[in-house]
Amino acid sequence: MKLDHIDLNLLRLMLALLEERSVSRAAERLNVSQSAVSKQLTKLREQLGEVLGDPLFIRTGRGLTPTARSAALETPLRQWLRDSHIMLLPESFNPAKDERSFTISICETAFPTIIPRLMPKLRQRAPGLQLSIVPKVKESLSQLNQGDLDLLIAARDTDQRAQSPFHISDLAGQPNKELYKDRHVCLVSESYPVSASNWDVAQFLATDLVRIFVEENEFWLLDRVAGELGHRIEDKAKVPDFHCAALLAQHTNMMLVSTSIFAEQLAQRYSLKPLPLPFEMKPVSYRMLWPAMLEQDSAHQWLRELISECCSDL
Repeated sequence: MKLDHIDLNLLRLMLALLEERSVSRAAERLNVSQSAVSKQLTKLREQLGEVLGDPLFIRTGRGLTPTARSAALETPLRQWLRDSHIMLLPESFNPAKDERSFTISICETAFPTIIPRLMPKLRQRAPGLQLSIVPKVKESLSQLNQGDLDLLIAARDTDQRAQSPFHISDLAGQPNKELYKDRHVCLVSESYPVSASNWDVAQFLATDLVRIFVEENEFWLLDRVAGELGHRIEDKAKVPDFHCAALLAQHTNMMLVSTSIFAEQLAQRYSLKPLPLPFEMKPVSYRMLWPAMLEQDSAHQWLRELISECCSDL
């Protein structure tokens, strides 16, 4: 078998297997059945494996383990896929006529701030473009760089006390742009007998906290900040999102902590009042991230500029 007879689609499968180390996860990522991936893996071994004289992958109790020869191909394969994508991009982009689709992952606290501003502009300037908006999850950055997402909008701490991967320094090398900054505030029920004038660290610690899982992580920078001052933040409830937390706060004397722009929207919907966070913390940076392979994509550049424009007054 000669190298020029290898099905290039099998190389995409190989990269998925190298990154996922699992037939089932690779099948889910490629949106095909496990049996289809197994058959393609057999073909991959018959074609590329024959040329290299290597089995490429070994089945173990943990899934698929690449051989040393196969693992060495991961970086060149990823670069080849990026280069081939760029090579096939259209030379020009006409937003009024284009009908392509973009998949965007956006964190919960940024969604109601950005999307209502974006959609009217997008409908007016590029009526044929389609947006598929998915939640921000722990794996979103990996999905972005694997080509499963076009854009990722995430919140990252600027405070040096933030742990990885929540500090902006963890984005070094990742194409990204700041959209806006925001500060933390507390939210309590409008009927809660406390005001901004008598709200302090003691009052904060005496108020039951609703903790929100952020990217499947329950540890907050706020825990570390309070800990450095000798305090321990106790939570009375843990919920999966901010709207659940706001609903709890509305009907109890519990509180939640959120960034202020999103907090204003929650306060109006759930009859809550904002209070200043009684701890010194640097603001959160809301950033737009994209894969390096789409850096020069004219349609992608246009969409990034439009999103930046939507946030220019924040």
